[in-house]
Amino acid sequence: MGVRAGLIGAGTMGRRHLQALSQDHRVELVGVADAVAEAATTAAASVGAQPCRDLAALAALGIDAVFVTLPNVYHGAVVLEALTRGLHVFSEKPMATTLEEGRQIRDQVRRAGRVYQIGFNRRWAPAYRFLRQHVDAGFTPFSAHVKINDGDMLTPSWYTNVAISGGFMYDTAVHLFDMIAWLIGPIESVAALGRQSCYPDYDDVALLLRCAGDRPVAFSTCGHATWAPPQERVELYGDHALLISEDMDHARYTTRENPRAGWQQFSSPDMVSLWGYVDEDRAFIDACLGVAPPPVTVDDAFHSLAVLDAAYASIAAGGLPTRVRTE
Repeated sequence: MGVRAGLIGAGTMGRRHLQALSQDHRVELVGVADAVAEAATTAAASVGAQPCRDLAALAALGIDAVFVTLPNVYHGAVVLEALTRGLHVFSEKPMATTLEEGRQIRDQVRRAGRVYQIGFNRRWAPAYRFLRQHVDAGFTPFSAHVKINDGDMLTPSWYTNVAISGGFMYDTAVHLFDMIAWLIGPIESVAALGRQSCYPDYDDVALLLRCAGDRPVAFSTCGHATWAPPQERVELYGDHALLISEDMDHARYTTRENPRAGWQQFSSPDMVSLWGYVDEDRAFIDACLGVAPPPVTVDDAFHSLAVLDAAYASIAAGGLPTRVRTE
């Protein structure tokens, strides 16, 4: 027994998921849809699938599940349509670009009983798994400092168009908002300052987050750094102990007893494995087959969207602390 899957959105993210899914023998990739016929045809040919124009054509192929890898603003409507058609849904982040669409998706998932999983691939990247393993083993993070940067905001072409992306943080910072909630606890309030430095969007943002248990997190994100590594860095501060990760493949755990513990470097056979896509997609297929529940839930997805909403509201209010909505 396997899963007949389709994918809508044949851009970079779509092709990554096709590469990851092609490594899972339980998946039959049936169709690939894109509004650009050439993109659909090329991507479909790479996995022996049928090119389609839209979700309706994909559904007509008799799929069980769909991967939604479209530009951000289209996630909400297509996910809602897929759920209405009775399909299991994997959606790339963000969940949507408005809280109202996020609520509709959350409520529909709860009613329909279909599998829904959002694409927070970093939960499976080895450096972040290292951090989580130590948290599960008893490391308690009292505070943290994190960053995530982009070298530029020119690719894809819609990246700086807020009407399509939702804003710079919907595409980058959202990953570490989820990581903070996963490692430390839910984010309860946000104070954010933003600047439009090189692009017509807030491309320099500094945030102070308050997590459950009054745990402070300093967060910065930039859209015009160079691509010099690390683009991502997480520092978790415990009881005279420090957990650090850099990008997907480096991590370090130092303690009072061993303050000079070395860096660990993790290897992976390819980029889609290193970045967590292979294991992420395998977990979704597990959920579709009833092996285990989806490890990233619709409530996780809604929380990340609510943090984004609060962050931009705080920027608009000149940095005033803004509560993260729970409903």
